[in-house]
Amino acid sequence: MNWEARKHIVDDRADSSSRPQKQSVLLIGDSSHDEFDEPRHWLEEHCDLRRATGLAEACDSLYRTGAPHVILFAQSRPGQFSQSDVERIHARSPLSRLVVLLGSWCEGEMRTGRPWSGVVRVYWHQWAARMVPELAPGTADQSTVWRLPRTASGTEQLAHAAEGDWRCGRGLILIHTRLFCDFQAFSDVCTAGGYASCWEPTDGPSFVTGAAAVICTAIGGDPREAEIVGSLTRRYAPAPLVALLDFLRGDDRRRMHDVGAVAVLAKPFLVGDLLWHLDRHVRNSDDEAAAVKAA
Repeated sequence: MNWEARKHIVDDRADSSSRPQKQSVLLIGDSSHDEFDEPRHWLEEHCDLRRATGLAEACDSLYRTGAPHVILFAQSRPGQFSQSDVERIHARSPLSRLVVLLGSWCEGEMRTGRPWSGVVRVYWHQWAARMVPELAPGTADQSTVWRLPRTASGTEQLAHAAEGDWRCGRGLILIHTRLFCDFQAFSDVCTAGGYASCWEPTDGPSFVTGAAAVICTAIGGDPREAEIVGSLTRRYAPAPLVALLDFLRGDDRRRMHDVGAVAVLAKPFLVGDLLWHLDRHVRNSDDEAAAVKAA
């Protein structure tokens, strides 16, 4: 073997060793549901993804390929899996983190149903801020909710998540909302993330220039709200816009994305969820502006 061939082998090995390792994920259930399209595509690109449609296939996968880092149940409606199903999988793979991705029909389980214990719950509209920081190669943090023991209750998980050490952003966030008390609440979130903020009431523009991002609050279910969001995205372009809705459904999210919103969150949300989206999209906007300037 000549020197050039040996050099290529060494270079390839160095490249592969320097790349962050993809986390392995076993996805159990019917992930073809519309609400799971985005997380499924992201998992396919960024993780070592295995799939199983049911418990028998999942157990066979665990036997053949070993324990993955994460076992993710996809449940579009209540009753597709049970607590005994979760415990059966846990017994087969006790070191895997157990997470459930939930569809819209499961949003009332905490009030009227019997939510599983011993899992991390992620709703379909929360997946980006909750899953990407955990599963993106090289980004996992040992202090996150996903690293808590299985015995941690939902209350303990929420308390742990509320103590997040958020990145310090910079820039001005324009907050478009009807009530000043809402502005104050969202302004406190921005301050926690290092941002300044300015209120734009719904009955008149603020005439602010140079906003790093825009937050717009709405109720959801009214197509006319998309017109407001579209007007804001055009007025404050290229600043990214994050829409916050009270009753988020798939149609609302599609409408908001169609008119330019970069992210759509459901209220209530964790402070870290909003700050994660602001940090991600403000940095992307800054990088794009720097690239244009350099060109």
